[in-house]
Amino acid sequence: MAGARAALIVLAAAVVALQLASHATGNPAVAAVCKNTPFPDLCTGSATKHAEKYETVDPLTVLGMQVDAFKKRVRAASRRAKKEAKKAASPEQRRALNLCKSFYLDAGDNIGACKRAIVFKDGVTIRATMSMAAQDMQNCDEEFRKAAAKNPVCDLNRSLVEMGENCRVLSNMIPATS
Repeated sequence: MAGARAALIVLAAAVVALQLASHATGNPAVAAVCKNTPFPDLCTGSATKHAEKYETVDPLTVLGMQVDAFKKRVRAASRRAKKEAKKAASPEQRRALNLCKSFYLDAGDNIGACKRAIVFKDGVTIRATMSMAAQDMQNCDEEFRKAAAKNPVCDLNRSLVEMGENCRVLSNMIPATS
């Protein structure tokens, strides 16, 4: 009985090690697409864990994965802004955080439009909506500069701007439909 239990533990450890190794090295198809983006590590990191859900991994599917990851990160930024607004150090910081929450709502609307554009392989709309979403993050950051206040969502905004740039580049890789 003890020998079987030990073998089971060793087997489970091997499975976990293989899973960790596959996530660490990433999906080669995702890596091939992401290497052509301005932030390939961010692209690969946010798409690799979802690649197994897709039969084909091409620029269009990686773009869809990126937009989904962008949406999740916008939600996380909104939650953080809400939490930080409750304990803001100054009225100016609270005001900036509340404005950021509205920018995140706007970004969410742009992401919805982007997802609809992906269905139609409409690169122009994808680029426009992702540019507007990235601009929302920059507008949020600007509110903190105006208020001369610490920005507790700066790291999320920076990664969102970078993800937006990756999405714009990925949209240029989508073959035009006839």
